[in-house]
Amino acid sequence: MVIGIIGAGISGLTAGRLLAKAGHEVTIFEKSRGYGGRMATRYAGKDLNEKLDHGLAYFKAESEEFKEFTAELLEKNLIRVWGRNFSGYDGENLLNRYPNESNSTVFTSVNGMNAIGKYLGRWVDVRTNTRVGGLTYFGTNRSRKRSWMINLTSSEAVGVDAVILAMPAPQAYGILNTTIDEINTLKIVRKIDEVHYRPAFSLMAGYGDAPSPNWEGIVCVNSILDFISNERSKRNETGETSFVIQANETFTRKHQNSDRETVIREMLGEFTRIAGGFVSAPEWQQLHFWRYSRAKKVIGDHYYFELEDEDAPLALIGDYYQGNTIDNAYSSGYRLAKDWLKKFDK
Repeated sequence: MVIGIIGAGISGLTAGRLLAKAGHEVTIFEKSRGYGGRMATRYAGKDLNEKLDHGLAYFKAESEEFKEFTAELLEKNLIRVWGRNFSGYDGENLLNRYPNESNSTVFTSVNGMNAIGKYLGRWVDVRTNTRVGGLTYFGTNRSRKRSWMINLTSSEAVGVDAVILAMPAPQAYGILNTTIDEINTLKIVRKIDEVHYRPAFSLMAGYGDAPSPNWEGIVCVNSILDFISNERSKRNETGETSFVIQANETFTRKHQNSDRETVIREMLGEFTRIAGGFVSAPEWQQLHFWRYSRAKKVIGDHYYFELEDEDAPLALIGDYYQGNTIDNAYSSGYRLAKDWLKKFDK
C-alpha cells in the first residue's frame, strides 16, 4: 500500500517506521525544515555549534510500547537519564530540590532531541519544507489508480492509497474540511474541534564560558516561567553554558502579540530574579513561539480516529489522544500502525 503521512512529529514518524518496515511504501510530508515536532533542537551560539532543545527539555516513559522504544534509544546512545538534580522556585526562593519531584525516571537527549526524530525517519521518505493544502477523495473510483490525492501548496499532487494526519488537531481540522463535500468526515471534524492547545514561548540564551550552575533544571511555580533547562548539563558538561527558558501559558497568551524585545526582556528579568545576576546579560538569545505547545483538552477514549472506508483508509493520530505527552504521541502512532498491519496487506 502507498501511504501518505502529513506531519513528521513523533506519532507520524512512529507509524511510518512500523508500516515501512512491514513493506508499505511510506512518504511523510512536513511543512517545516526539520522533523520531530516538539522534540526540536535549535543550533545556535558561536558557529552554530550549540544544540538547544527548545521544545521538550525531557520526557518520561509510561506505556509499555514507549518503554520498549526508550530502551532502544538508550541502547543506541541517543538519550540518557537526566533530571536527578532539579531545583524548584516557589515565587520567592530558589530551592535546592524541587519538593514535588516524582519517582518517574526522566530522559533527555544526548545530541539534541531532534536526533530521535531523525532516527525514526531512517525508514521512510520524509519530504521537509512541503506544505499540504488539502485532500481529494476518489475511493472506489477505479478510473483513478489511488484512493486519495494529497494536494501540495506547490500545485503538485501525490496519489496514495491511504492517508494519516499526524499534526495538531486545528491543523488536521483544516485539512479534513477540504474533504467534507466528498466523504463523511464530519463526525471526526466535530470531535477534534473540541481539542484546544496552550501556547508557549521558549527563550534560548547563551553565556559562553561562564560557569555552569550545579542544577540541571528549575521547576517554577508562582512565576511567569514554567521551566528552565540547563542545556550544558545534558551534554556531559561540554560546550558553552546555555539555557532554555519556557514561559507559562498566562504570560504567553498575554504577550503573543507583543514585540519580541518586550517578551525577551520580561523573561530574562524573571530568569535573573530566579537564578542570579550572572544570567542578566547573555551573549546571544533567540525566541521561539509554540502555537500548539501542549493539548489542554484531549480525547481520552481513543488512541486515534479512523475513517471506516477500506477502499480509502484515513486516520488521525497525535499526542492529543489519551494525554499530551510524547509517550501519548508515540502510542497513538504505534497502535494505529499495528492495527493497520492486521487490516491491510502490503
